[in-house]
Formats: sequence, structure tokens, C-alpha cells
Amino acid sequence: MKTVFACILFFFTSVWANCQETEFLNGYIVTFSKDTLFGKVKDRKLGWSHELINKIHIKFDNGRVKKIKKKNITTYKRGNEVFVRSRITEQLPILNIKEDADYFLVTLVSGNVELYKHYFNDQDSGIIDYVFLIRSKNSTIYKRLPPLGFKKILRRHFGQSSGIVAKLESKKYRYADIPTLVKELNR
Repeated sequence: MKTVFACILFFFTSVWANCQETEFLNGYIVTFSKDTLFGKVKDRKLGWSHELINKIHIKFDNGRVKKIKKKNITTYKRGNEVFVRSRITEQLPILNIKEDADYFLVTLVSGNVELYKHYFNDQDSGIIDYVFLIRSKNSTIYKRLPPLGFKKILRRHFGQSSGIVAKLESKKYRYADIPTLVKELNR
């Protein structure tokens, strides 16, 4: 009986936690026609596809909701994150990203080495998750930094520059510290 109760409790808390990600948050949408729409933005949809959602929803102060297709948007802000249209031109080991397609990435660090966050629907759990993507400023290749094995990829990417390799070897950094590492590299 306790197991059944625990399963039911887990189910309802999981659904509640997932629903939190579909909220409207303050933001704006910039379209290709240079219109900037301000209001509350919703961009995520739970489900079993890799794409988050085909349309971005914006709720205006009068309560009206407008849906705008992603192909008509250059940039949008949801909460504290600014999503910028980025073209990934080469096939990479980044989830099931299509070659030569546009995706909205959150720019975390700019400089000689750039760091991005890519949101996706996790196929195993059905929840929204993210991965870090890294690339050199003049490169078109984005490298995925998975939670397990990211240090190995960073060692190869950074080489012996700026003592980053020594810091990685000291095991001082965790996955959440990747933005700090990239900022240090760009100094």
C-alpha cells in the first residue's frame, strides 16, 4: 500500500513540476519584420518530440494570446533568458539535431570561445532538459558537452591554454561550472 501511495505521490509531483516549465514569463519577441512584441512569453511544450514547440505564445496585457511561428522570429526573451536563432550547418552529436537547420540557443558566454544552452524534450523522461554547446568564435561547429564526459571534450577543445586543463584535472569543476570555465578561458 505504501508503494502505491508513493507512486501516486511521485506522479502528481512530477506532473506539477513539469507544468511549471510551461508558464508564461515576462519577455518579448522580435520578428523578422523588426516588430518587437512585449508581454508574457511561453515557449515550451511537454511531450515526446525533440523539438520544444513550433510556435511561441505571447500574452499581452489585455489577456489576448498570440501564437507566432518560430520561422518568423529572430530573437525572443522568456524570463531571464534570451533565445537567439542560430543556424547549425553541420551534423554533430547533439541529440537529433538536423543538419543545416535553425535552433534557438541561449547565449551564456561570448568571446573567443562561446557557450550556449540548448533546451530539448528528454526522450527518456518526457521533461524539458538542456545541454551546453561550445564553439570557437569563427567556427560553425557546435560541440555538445554532456554531463558525463564534458571534461574530456573541454581538454581537447582548450588544449593547454590558460591553465584550464590543470583546473579540469584537479576535479574542482562540475557540469554547472562550465560557464565559469569558459569565462576564465576568454580572459
